Amino acid sequence: MCRKFIFVCVLLVAIVASPLRAEPMQPRSSVTATAERLMSEISDWLVSSVELPSISERPSVEFASEARLEELRQQQSADSHAGADASDKLAPGNRSGAIALYDFSRRTIFLSDNWTGTSPADQSILVHEMVHHVQNMTKMKFECPMAREKLAYKAQNRWLARFGMDLESAFQIDPFTLLVNSACM
Repeated sequence: MCRKFIFVCVLLVAIVASPLRAEPMQPRSSVTATAERLMSEISDWLVSSVELPSISERPSVEFASEARLEELRQQQSADSHAGADASDKLAPGNRSGAIALYDFSRRTIFLSDNWTGTSPADQSILVHEMVHHVQNMTKMKFECPMAREKLAYKAQNRWLARFGMDLESAFQIDPFTLLVNSACM
């Protein structure tokens, strides 16, 4: 029996990764500029540190409410038979849980309205989604959709290590969770 797998990237995020922020909310244009700047840095870093191929096309970045991110994820899951893939991050204690999503067909990274890019944890979310963009643009092949997650988590963990952190300390993602989230079942 052949099962259809929906590419859903599950990333458990610790409450500390998206707390009520002490700093004032940045204007959206400032946050967008931060994301654009970080994408260039991340692209170069992915080539040198994770040995991914260089790509010239950057993804679009859009910001959305958690409710809208959840709608997009569900829409893509329903369209998965047509080749749409989604990745979402789920946060314990978070109302809807969705904090980021990569839309393969639109070549767009959707980030939560709460994303500022000021913390290593926030930046690592963009790293994770950028890996999916590179995978998409270079048409990388995988055993199953969930296998895409291995490289995305590896890159995210390496990014966090630059700041003395890891997936477990920043997002409470232990090795077993990583295994389950990237295994072909």
